[in-house]
Amino acid sequence: MLSQVMHTIREQALLAASERVLMAVSGGPDSTALLHALKHLASRLHIELVAATVDHGLRPESGSEAALVAERCRALGVACEILSVDVKAARRAHVSWQEAARNVRLLALQDAAARWGCARIALGHTADDQAETVLFRIVRGTGIGGLAGIPYQRGIFIRPLLDVRRKGIMAFLAKRRIPFIEDPSNANRHYARVRIRLDLLPLLARENPRVVEALLSMAQDARAIAAGTPTRNPLALPSVPRRAAALIQRMAAEGRGTRRVSVPEGEVVVSYGNVRFRPHVQQESGPSSSEVVGVKGPGIYRLPGRSEGSALKLEEGRAPAAPPSGAAVFDATRIARPLEVRAWRPGERMRPRGGRGSRKLSDLLVDAKIPRDLRHELPVLVAADGSILFVAGLRPSEIGRPQGGTEHWLAVRSV
Repeated sequence: MLSQVMHTIREQALLAASERVLMAVSGGPDSTALLHALKHLASRLHIELVAATVDHGLRPESGSEAALVAERCRALGVACEILSVDVKAARRAHVSWQEAARNVRLLALQDAAARWGCARIALGHTADDQAETVLFRIVRGTGIGGLAGIPYQRGIFIRPLLDVRRKGIMAFLAKRRIPFIEDPSNANRHYARVRIRLDLLPLLARENPRVVEALLSMAQDARAIAAGTPTRNPLALPSVPRRAAALIQRMAAEGRGTRRVSVPEGEVVVSYGNVRFRPHVQQESGPSSSEVVGVKGPGIYRLPGRSEGSALKLEEGRAPAAPPSGAAVFDATRIARPLEVRAWRPGERMRPRGGRGSRKLSDLLVDAKIPRDLRHELPVLVAADGSILFVAGLRPSEIGRPQGGTEHWLAVRSV
């Protein structure tokens, strides 16, 4: 499960180094797995964690459960705040109890994130939640946008577990003997989503044992259509060995998870039925001029031929305007201009922010667990003196670190 969570975070660019993340922890299995997974991965992601648990006040035991969640978080070394909300006051006509609870919960979490200085709020939605949401919308009536289901990221909210099945969550907790709280409302068939989970999905599974995977594949295709990118096309591949071709076709038909198959000309990535081909990058003695993009000002910079999601967004401003949350911030007066964005080069060194000295960039990429075949996709921000300032997936450079009273800032993030 941990490797899948790490892959989702990187594939969907959910987190950046040096960010503080607020985890929403209810104490149920999904959010408990989120807490333990991000705690385990925090050092590799270079993020700081805090937690919040919401007491909705709808059950007599909700207060004691919130206190238990806070205690378990603190036992892991994670600060936790209990957020008490008034669901009854937020309920209106034609608004269900669940919807009212969700609305006040999200508002309370956003307020807590602002108090803690968090750039992201991590929620514990899983792949099964995604499938249930898609089916719920089909039953109620929806279009392509609704079929896309739950997004990996919406505003400040992120969902690192969205590619993990619920059975994987339960196996993770059982293997580590991690306790969790069972919410009785999850078995209350008064709610439509509970009926879908307990009644409708098992009935559909009699017709198709992989109905959850089919719904996830549908959501993947709907997101691709909405984004204007190609949907599943297993035939759009280079010539591959017969055995590899059969494996790719089988994984695409299964439509579950994200897996990779090495082929002579590169790599085939199969993600919930969506098939993509990544060719090998030819190594040259040095990057060509087309591999270097000059920075002319704020904007989004992507290297030619690189995939979506392999770009840097640069923003500049002056005090009292604050830099955007979640970005790596530099003192614009302390870095050599002009800047450029290019691919990394063997032998280059960088001093990560907070580190004691410079290290080889290749070693930093290894420590960050960035696969070798994906490193050529990473855009690198370089100063005029050759100093590396920022690499997606790594902590920003110590060079240009803001000092007290910094008035002119430069903010960088991967997009």
